[in-house]
Amino acid sequence: MSKPTEAPVRFRKPATSKKAPPARTRRLTLVFPPLTMPTSPPLGVAMLKGYIEREMPAWQVTVLDLNVWLFRFLLTGIAQGQITLTPLMEQRMGVKTVAVLRAANMFTGHDDDNFYNNPKLYDLLGGGFLVFTEIFVELLSQECDHWEKTGELSVMLNALVEQIQKTQPEMLGVSMIFSEQLPIGAMLGRYAREQMGLKVFFGGSCFTEGVEHFMQWYPKAADVIVTGDGELPLRALLEAEGKPAGVAGAFYREADSIVKVPASFQKDIDAFGAPDFTQVDFKRYFSPQPVAALLLSRGCYWRKCTFCVHYFSAGDTYRMHSLDNVIAMLRQMVAQGVRHFSFVDEMIAPGHFVRLARAIREANLDIAYYALSKPNKTFTPEILQEMAASGCKYILWGLESGNQRVLDLMGKGTKVEEVAEVLRDARAAGIHNHVYVICGFPTETPAEFADTLRFLDQNKGHISAIHRSVFSLEQGSPVSKDLPKFSIEDVWLRQDTPLGGRMGYRCASGMTMEEAAQQFQAALPFFRGFNPYARHMASFRDHALLLYAQRASSLDFQARQIPSPDAYAWVS
Repeated sequence: MSKPTEAPVRFRKPATSKKAPPARTRRLTLVFPPLTMPTSPPLGVAMLKGYIEREMPAWQVTVLDLNVWLFRFLLTGIAQGQITLTPLMEQRMGVKTVAVLRAANMFTGHDDDNFYNNPKLYDLLGGGFLVFTEIFVELLSQECDHWEKTGELSVMLNALVEQIQKTQPEMLGVSMIFSEQLPIGAMLGRYAREQMGLKVFFGGSCFTEGVEHFMQWYPKAADVIVTGDGELPLRALLEAEGKPAGVAGAFYREADSIVKVPASFQKDIDAFGAPDFTQVDFKRYFSPQPVAALLLSRGCYWRKCTFCVHYFSAGDTYRMHSLDNVIAMLRQMVAQGVRHFSFVDEMIAPGHFVRLARAIREANLDIAYYALSKPNKTFTPEILQEMAASGCKYILWGLESGNQRVLDLMGKGTKVEEVAEVLRDARAAGIHNHVYVICGFPTETPAEFADTLRFLDQNKGHISAIHRSVFSLEQGSPVSKDLPKFSIEDVWLRQDTPLGGRMGYRCASGMTMEEAAQQFQAALPFFRGFNPYARHMASFRDHALLLYAQRASSLDFQARQIPSPDAYAWVS
């Protein structure tokens, strides 16, 4: 692989003209590829649409959410008998085909009584729907591989291509968040370049690391891949008719080399404006009531967690929207009929959280939301009560471990005893607590992981869900950059992937990777018992928000036993 070369950064100031906008004569299509659970519309493409149409009046931007479109395509085909799920698929899902159709019906608001009041049925259908998604992720990936080798389009791929062709774009942008989207995104990008003659731009938060590896894996997928904030680079690419030279954050090929332009991060993110959801039909999404994602800041105020790479897409920065701007965005969404929100910031600091909560209350906004943060002692009972009064229904807390040594090695900056106080005070205020837990951080022993389990058990009266994972060594993370500090003696490539591969490692002390996996599997039944409504509720975060908002404090903390599917004759 050629060594990246540096190129100068091109900046452009936002347009300030007050003249009447000309007719929109140019066409840009922004695609969000399949396949991930579509409970709410994608945020990134809506942000880009809002910015480009405000600043470049000649451009008409069409947002094409192929993710929700493909779900609808598949379900319609199943209902009409054009697509048949095999007995092996039904066995894997644990339900028959009719259950998938009923799940879609319930999740889109056509069976609210069962959605909100029948946890047994919710769990049965939700579990089947999750596996249904996994099955078609695998099928799509296989069909993309087949197309790469033969040029033959499957029925699904051809249907997706036709949706892009209908928009008659001059240029195409593809935004991706999840690794599952990469094969289909690469396929659509290459097809658009080779068969439609389009300039194709890739971006999204999945491209925090491994861009050059992706370009080697899929060399014909895109003309340019943009990292960092997307608004200014996309505008520069449109102004330059797709030529990437000097565009901030761009990776592109020049002769036999990969050129990398440093990303830029504008301090005043209010200048980017609000996301544009005006053309979104929220009824197409798989939540009984509309839920919208909003980003109130960019980057992470902490930026010290040694396992994390999530904030890298925003650089070493933390930039907040003004409260006036946030309230304006919320008012706009409420006027559109949306009252439930996921604030998808990396973390919201306690001081800013209380100011946000007060601003929401002063604006008399009747909304419900959830967000992410770090459980430290500055979340006082008063702050948590203010948050609850503003509509905060639950917080995803970065707990990670119940052992202080491991927390310190992770760089969390939290104290175990203080975390317990925050969880208790949040629940007392009426906020549900979801916590992240990592098993097998380098040098962690079985006894230290047992401390985490013990902490969770001691605080089970205050915890509504556990989001758990086994430690993964992320390339580019602080752990990967200082292996000796974490007693890692050896690292190897376990599996190559488009963004650089999954890494194996060996520590001088603590659990091996295999031992961590065994400890994790053994703890799964314990973890699953925390959900107060249904076991799969935590897999549908937007659904959890709706359930908490609807049922308020009626959800208790007794572990629920999920019945056999035989309880429902129509799925057994």
